[in-house]
Amino acid sequence: MEFFQSTIMAWIEFFLARVPSLVLTLIGGWIVIKLVSGFVHTMLRRAGVELTIATLGRSMVTVAGWVLIIAAALRTLGFSEVALAVSGSIALVALAVANSASGTTADIIAGVFLAADPDFKVGYTVTAAGVTGVIEAIDLRKTRIRNEEGLLIVIPNRSVESAPWTVRERAEEETPAPQES
Repeated sequence: MEFFQSTIMAWIEFFLARVPSLVLTLIGGWIVIKLVSGFVHTMLRRAGVELTIATLGRSMVTVAGWVLIIAAALRTLGFSEVALAVSGSIALVALAVANSASGTTADIIAGVFLAADPDFKVGYTVTAAGVTGVIEAIDLRKTRIRNEEGLLIVIPNRSVESAPWTVRERAEEETPAPQES
């Protein structure tokens, strides 16, 4: 019985000696996360990035920061192997983000090609990706087509570019006004 009591007391002393470092790690990490995530959000907004994307960027920084803080806290408590496993999860998250970004990259590249294509312009009536209607907008990621019922259909650019489309009617070209001499 004394063996268990002495072992438990040794563990309690071990952890109590590390509590100040643990608290400092958690509070300091929290402050750093607030500062860095706020900075990232502010810089993205100043760069003209949409609010939703800027908020997503801040969230990603916050999640990565907390994973690192938890790993540091576990290391402080003497659980180095667990800390290593937790910090390794950042690699898995980065892999998931990169995998998701591949679709976005394909949309952006397809959007550039669509915008440059003379047979796919705003105002044209087309059938693309199974949708027939008038092209209202082509941006980097999506093409917006208004169908005959008046519904706005939003299609990823990669879906439009990767399949045939039919030009049903071209919009009337605007003739430039004569220039005065």
